[in-house]
Amino acid sequence: MPNYNSRAIVIVTVTEGKGDFELVGQRNENQGKENDKEEEQEEETSKQVQLYRAKLSPGDVFVIPAGHPVAINASSDLNLIGFGINAENNERNFLAGEEDNVISQVERPVKELAFPGSSHEVDRLLKNQKQSYFANAQPLQRE
Repeated sequence: MPNYNSRAIVIVTVTEGKGDFELVGQRNENQGKENDKEEEQEEETSKQVQLYRAKLSPGDVFVIPAGHPVAINASSDLNLIGFGINAENNERNFLAGEEDNVISQVERPVKELAFPGSSHEVDRLLKNQKQSYFANAQPLQRE
């Protein structure tokens, strides 16, 4: 299920199987560019939200920084081993599910500004999955 850790940095390795990984992060507009002037370095940089995607396979290692929403989808017997750094007082925050969903705590007017559609539609979509911790492993059959 989509989630983020409040404090922990998680290091994960794929031991077997395949899957997909998605992480939301901020990309610095000036990344990769060198500034010669000290004044330019002090200017506030523009940041953009970016979705990072990767295919997972055995032997892959990846890092999930604290505060970065992540989702992992198994496509074939995916097994992962991970450990957290700076995990003391960490809170794992889920972004979907009927229970323990942090977005459900956001006030209605804020949801209407932050998401497309009405807050009722956003709530219905996020609460479509009953549990925050577990997802159905069986693919949906289309007729």
